[in-house]
Amino acid sequence: MRYCLLLPLALLLGCASTDRPATEAPNVPPALTMNRAFDVPALLGMNADQIAQPLTGQSIRPDHDRTPRVGPSGATEALYTYWRDTTALEVSYNPETLRVNSFFVTTKSGHTASYETLLKLANVSRFDKRMSIEPIASVSNPQQFTGVKLTPQQASAEASQ
Repeated sequence: MRYCLLLPLALLLGCASTDRPATEAPNVPPALTMNRAFDVPALLGMNADQIAQPLTGQSIRPDHDRTPRVGPSGATEALYTYWRDTTALEVSYNPETLRVNSFFVTTKSGHTASYETLLKLANVSRFDKRMSIEPIASVSNPQQFTGVKLTPQQASAEASQ
């Protein structure tokens, strides 16, 4: 009977937490996730002015260069450049018809070891048949890529006619 008062104390000490957790979680570093910067497949079929509408409301800084240039194919083109964080989406288009010629995805650093990183930033699969994918290698280091050019198939088929 004289130890009856110690029984609740013993139960309380038995339930007290210890310095170690009962189950130890493995110490695994979190996986790096890459969020897309742009959704290029959603922009297919839009003209240059229509593309600006969904992009400007998404914390994307537009940089419009409406100065037309004659491209390598002899066609006149102008550029809209959209920046999200450190990723740029350059939209090449015909200033007369506003028809999109191509998209170019690049990063502010200017180089990446894998062009698939750029495709992920643009939300494009390298097996997407709606556009041709042309990785652009760096002149100074062909193992690095400066960007990736995405040409919608409709635009490339009509340009050859």
